Amino acid sequence: MSKKTLVGKRVAITGGAHGVGREIALAFLAAGADVALGDGDTGRARAVAEQFARMHGGTAVGLALDTGDSARFAEFLARAERKLGGLDVVVNAADTAPSGSFLSESEIESDHQIDVNLRAVITGSRLAGRRFVEQGHGHIVNIGSAVGVTAALGAAVYSATKHAVVGLGTALHRGLAEQGVLVSTIAPGYAPAPELVADAIVDCVEHRRSGLVVVPPDRWLRTAVPGRTRLRRTLGRVFGVA
Repeated sequence: MSKKTLVGKRVAITGGAHGVGREIALAFLAAGADVALGDGDTGRARAVAEQFARMHGGTAVGLALDTGDSARFAEFLARAERKLGGLDVVVNAADTAPSGSFLSESEIESDHQIDVNLRAVITGSRLAGRRFVEQGHGHIVNIGSAVGVTAALGAAVYSATKHAVVGLGTALHRGLAEQGVLVSTIAPGYAPAPELVADAIVDCVEHRRSGLVVVPPDRWLRTAVPGRTRLRRTLGRVFGVA
């Protein structure tokens, strides 16, 4: 069974009702943390939070979030802090993938990737950073990608946003550490299982790992930490988590 290594930690997660954000929320709950799931789909965020709380018995709340509006983003963090009794970790997990090749991609599609994958991460990091510097501690986790270190053929704009996230994380990691704030940038490889990304993020918080963290190959991580992923998959089947 997964150990409750993060009891007392309060975590806010953007994009928490879908995809990797949802899996991150589940991983933190399994480790004993309390979580606030922020998502544009407020109804789903609340439903997922209630379902996860039943699975693990911890505190999980679903809240409205518009990552494209800094005022609403700040309101999400303020509400998460009130609901959880404080904030220790902010995970910027909202993400959108490319829909086509660079030459066929429309300006609207490119702008959407830049807005979600980069601007929202900058906004979330700034708002969390101010809060954490004021309280003297905190951990910001941003999700980059291996293509933010190299590049991906056919995903030029996506790669560009992830390169920027890696650069942002490097600068913040160096600049905020002396003020008590840790900044981690997770760089998953190509098409990783969401559970593996979630486990890597929880591991960063557990062991206070900052800087660039590359998610290792699928088989390696399954061998290294079999309990968490297997337990969550089993619970997901039992509770019917889609």
